[in-house]
Amino acid sequence: MPTDNIVNNRLKQIQLTQNQLNVFEKFKNFLKNTEQRIFILRGYAGTGKTTLVRFFIDEMRKSELNYILMASTGRAAKILSNATHLKASTVHSVIYSFKDFNQDLEEIVKQEDETGVDKTGQLFLTFELIPMIEDEKQRIYVIDEASMISDVKDETANQALFGSGKLLTDLMSYDKYGKFVFVGDECQLPPIGQDISPALSADYFKSHFGLDAIDTSLTEIVRQEQGNTIIQASHRIRQLYSNPPKVKWGTLPLGSYQHIQLYPDVVSMINTYLSLIKQHSYDKASFIASSNNKCKAMNTLIRSSLGRSQELQAGDLLLVTQNNIISGFMNGDMVVIEQVKPVRHYRAQLSFQLVKVRELVTGRVFSQFIIEDILHSNITNLTQAQQKALFIDFYRRMRTKGIEQKDLLFKEMLNTDEYLNALRCVYGYTITCHKAQGGEWDEVCIDIPRNLTLNAKATDYQWIYTAVTRAKKRLHLVKDFFIGR
Repeated sequence: MPTDNIVNNRLKQIQLTQNQLNVFEKFKNFLKNTEQRIFILRGYAGTGKTTLVRFFIDEMRKSELNYILMASTGRAAKILSNATHLKASTVHSVIYSFKDFNQDLEEIVKQEDETGVDKTGQLFLTFELIPMIEDEKQRIYVIDEASMISDVKDETANQALFGSGKLLTDLMSYDKYGKFVFVGDECQLPPIGQDISPALSADYFKSHFGLDAIDTSLTEIVRQEQGNTIIQASHRIRQLYSNPPKVKWGTLPLGSYQHIQLYPDVVSMINTYLSLIKQHSYDKASFIASSNNKCKAMNTLIRSSLGRSQELQAGDLLLVTQNNIISGFMNGDMVVIEQVKPVRHYRAQLSFQLVKVRELVTGRVFSQFIIEDILHSNITNLTQAQQKALFIDFYRRMRTKGIEQKDLLFKEMLNTDEYLNALRCVYGYTITCHKAQGGEWDEVCIDIPRNLTLNAKATDYQWIYTAVTRAKKRLHLVKDFFIGR
């Protein structure tokens, strides 16, 4: 049976709630009104946002409208594709194209060779906004996980600069006549560097772009049965986010729930997690911690408990921390080491180990280099200095082959070079909440920091809410003094 028919038959079997029907009617009116450009669909965890998006797509297809499915991250795009059985792309891949380096590499290398010192500053790949090809049909852009769409410059960028640096601004500039549908949960963590999710704020579109947005919300729980106590607990946390209590030590209403298991200490919870990943596949359980440093410490402890040596070895679970052009792995993907091959290369004072990895979700197997230095550091990617050294090393290798920076082949080699495009990964037994965002597991363990409820702010409850809503069947927590009914 064709995919279209499968999707249509599934939709026919779904009975929308009154809340969903009201939103769907607003969406159909939005499609008919050529002047309205912004439609915001906000929804709590479990309210059926993805289901309603499927209905949106079906309506656009029946009306023969020109639409594009996008998501804020590569991982979110994969999840959207799996849910809709249609192609979904990242916002970045749709609106940007590679331009060049921000500096002349020849001048950098010349200075380095002559003086032995590099004072040229930061080196970046630059991407520019793709010129829009206008046609008679108005395009409709559906953007999932829109809570992570940023509109501030990334001051921590170490490899690439995109357009103006403000993703939402560039997206609106990309198609000045297009219609945009932003879907997400405003209670999840906002983009790094922002207190709100601008793409889910009608006020933000009005004040920054002069555009009136149709603002809709889903509030009725439909996912996983209404009796799922994880969803119930998440909504109580959401209430704390909306109205943070004015107390020094807050109480989190996460106890006495059927689907939440409490432990006397973190060691007991870790032991349960170890049992889960031994008995089931890695994609069934996850462990969330509060920082990269905490993740590194927990990953070391868990690997030791699994009997693993300090060296990377077959069976290790890794988290991809940067989109990879060669393999197609995305930031946030989980991969398992199938084989560590006896090949190690050194370039730009970095160690590259050849490995064969298997992606958890798809089962796809790929062999390529991995940067070992990242695995054993407290950061999730190369530093700016390390990245610059790698770029310079690439330039020197191309120059020995007679390939200049201005050559088309030079740009092609940027996308295929095995060192520049080596996998950037950290151990994935424990991950941060930001990396977990957009994913779901049957079982989730959360190491909630003891000081998180000390004069807790709205953003602290966002962290807890986002972490809690990653669990589908069972949530595992330490029974601490801040865990209440």
